[in-house]
Amino acid sequence: MTPFPPIERWRLPRAACERTRQAVLPAGHRGNESGVFWVGRRRWSVTPEVYAAVASWAKPRGLSLLAVVHTHLERLPPHLSRTDRTQGLKVPDVLAVIIGCGGDEPDVDAWGWFVYDDGDYRPLDAAERAERLDLVDGTIDFVTITAAVPIEAAS
Repeated sequence: MTPFPPIERWRLPRAACERTRQAVLPAGHRGNESGVFWVGRRRWSVTPEVYAAVASWAKPRGLSLLAVVHTHLERLPPHLSRTDRTQGLKVPDVLAVIIGCGGDEPDVDAWGWFVYDDGDYRPLDAAERAERLDLVDGTIDFVTITAAVPIEAAS
């Protein structure tokens, strides 16, 4: 029995996708990979040693890590690297999202979408994404955390 309640459907503001892309693009243009954590409401304890900065910001707000989004420099299609699979977050129903081309890909349908399920990540094909992922209008809170100090950004 897992301590994590299942996620039947993710509800993601479209603005989060574009704001994420804008956040990772500068590193991609420099030839570096970059990443973003998406948090939301779900009962879950994050190991402070691994995700200390994210947990210290999210936990008091009743939020937990739901997705890790990062870039790969290669062209499409994005795929999980061996490091992503072996050292990534391993929690049922957590998403790993890969933005190809260093973050230059604006089309979320061209991103790599993977879900942790039954001990490994597996790709979310277009049909399952349509069934389980709601891209909705609305505002987001986007926070940049550097040196363990959160800096609130405009929604």
